[in-house]
Amino acid sequence: MIKIKTVFYYLLLSIVSIILILLMAITKQGPLNTINLFDKLLVAFVFFCSCIFGISIAIYPNWWRKNKRYANHALNLQKAGKKIQFKGHHPDCIMFKNHTIVIKNKPRCAGCLGLILGAFISIILMILYLIIPFSFSISTYYIFLFIGIFILIFVYTGIIIFKRRIFLHIILNSFLVFSFFIITVSVAELSLNPIYGVLTVLLCFLWLDARIHISNLEHQKICASCKQICKSYSNF
Repeated sequence: MIKIKTVFYYLLLSIVSIILILLMAITKQGPLNTINLFDKLLVAFVFFCSCIFGISIAIYPNWWRKNKRYANHALNLQKAGKKIQFKGHHPDCIMFKNHTIVIKNKPRCAGCLGLILGAFISIILMILYLIIPFSFSISTYYIFLFIGIFILIFVYTGIIIFKRRIFLHIILNSFLVFSFFIITVSVAELSLNPIYGVLTVLLCFLWLDARIHISNLEHQKICASCKQICKSYSNF
């Protein structure tokens, strides 16, 4: 019940943040029709740092904070007398076989792999945004913004609906980071305010955390439906 409430609050905050994004987008700052290069560089720098940080935690979850989540999982398995280990950020259990993909004989978390791919693609797109003089109209950026928001909502829904389709899971997580890029650039271009662009990047962490909590809830449901007694996700 506590976990469901947490996911509900995250989704509620995500909705509020989307409304905030729309408000920032319609608040144009200054008489210019495009954001200047220095402001673009500021937004891009924060976005690059965020992507690099996101890639690092996708490879090594929770290295930056003291989190005993995996320790709790291991303790549950030890109490149950199970030899199941965590591989690819998931228990080496048949119930989670669709959550990992084997690359060079090593299991990898499908969701994290998608996030990493999406981050690399978004970094490349952000570089192109900096070096190529795009000249889209305001209405086009509004279309981009709504496309980004639609992708964000679709990914949230897809994680639940398509949870047993591993390659689609990878694609959805890649598009999640891609939506962050679209929304960030759109807000910066529409508001002509780099601070709003930076704030949008920070809100992306909220949306990413919401996605993680949704996945954790699904993991908990999988453990609850399993007949084994280990219940590695019971202490969320």
